[in-house]
Amino acid sequence: MNVGLVLEITANMIEQVILIGFLYLFFDKPESKVKRIITLCAAVCLLSAASIYFTFNEMTFHFLYYIFAMIVMVLYAVLFLKGKLYLRIIIPIAVSNISIAYLTVNVMSTFGKIPFSEAVTSSEAFRCLVLFTANAFYAFFLFVIYRFSKGKINMRSLSDILAFIVIPLITCTVGFTALLAFAAVDFNRDIQIHITIIALSTGIMAVIFWYLLIKVSKDYRVKADLMVSHQREELYRQSVLSTNEQIEKISAVKHDAKNMLMSASMLISQGEYNKAKALCESMSEQLSAAYTPVHTDNPMLNAIMNVEIEKAQEKSIDFSYEIGDTLRFVEDTDIVSIIGNLCDNAMEYLVSRPVEERKMTLSITVHQAYYCVICRNAVAGSVLQSNPDLQTTKGNKTLHGKGIGILRNLAEKYGGELLFNEDSNQITVSVIMMN
Repeated sequence: MNVGLVLEITANMIEQVILIGFLYLFFDKPESKVKRIITLCAAVCLLSAASIYFTFNEMTFHFLYYIFAMIVMVLYAVLFLKGKLYLRIIIPIAVSNISIAYLTVNVMSTFGKIPFSEAVTSSEAFRCLVLFTANAFYAFFLFVIYRFSKGKINMRSLSDILAFIVIPLITCTVGFTALLAFAAVDFNRDIQIHITIIALSTGIMAVIFWYLLIKVSKDYRVKADLMVSHQREELYRQSVLSTNEQIEKISAVKHDAKNMLMSASMLISQGEYNKAKALCESMSEQLSAAYTPVHTDNPMLNAIMNVEIEKAQEKSIDFSYEIGDTLRFVEDTDIVSIIGNLCDNAMEYLVSRPVEERKMTLSITVHQAYYCVICRNAVAGSVLQSNPDLQTTKGNKTLHGKGIGILRNLAEKYGGELLFNEDSNQITVSVIMMN
């Protein structure tokens, strides 16, 4: 067996193993671990056998191999993986190597000075580099699709754009340029060595830079999650304190209500109906002040709303609210972060204004599939003009000023976005989510 055949078989096997692995990760797996392993190994072995068989036959069978491989991929996804049926049919076809590989070949052939087929035939080393470049590009292409499907790439993040678009494009450009340079120098061995060293060095640097970007991005997310945890801990603490205060108020009212009822009964028996009525109205006011102002079917929503209402009362802020939905699909800790950060940002601004200007509203509404948590508060002037990113005015920006970033991340987590608007001396911050 010559080097060319070994190279051909190896390349074909690597291509199909990459795709089988992608399908295995992309879709849900059977519950039985044994079934997962057996079906995965069976698909790999079948494709490996087919690769060896078709490689030893005439090149007219080359396209037949790709068709056979595509059929195996579709059957593997449909019969042994879980997910929406149309995706299990479309995805294996859409990401099949034949389309990506031949796109790479055509690009190289179009910009090369000699036909691509002649270049491959004239140098096995050149063909090896071509296959390596094509397979590396193909593996990265599937890797990006996988991360997108799992929501691990945020195209609003500069680090993600650099890591998953800019760096790969630069690396591919360097790789293609090196391959074309080989053809331009008529495969001169000495020049090939120099070009190879330059291309490999550039590729290694790109991989290192890419790794560092991913690590920095992960470190930032960990730091943001830690900040969220601290905020949630503080909000839970405030919720517990608020609950204890409510219990004390209810206990006091319960004691007073017993005496008031006895007094009202005595007044009624004596014909003092107006005094009894006034006493009952006084008792009603005390009960209204003591009981929890927000009561829905979502305990966590009740807790955070009551905490924010109490904080607004302490700061002499006129706080009104409207609850059109209880956000049962949102995780409890996320509800705390969304409402807590919206209200805290508004209150942080309002406490610097005169008491008569301290007004804010919070509403939870539903428009078709979109769930909106909207916070409005009065402003003296244009906040977005003077502070478009709504950065904190507090001194220590390491401990403060993370609220807007947290709100934006949570909105994106639920398939929505964070919006700002100013109108008639009022600023509106909206967290849009999808169920």
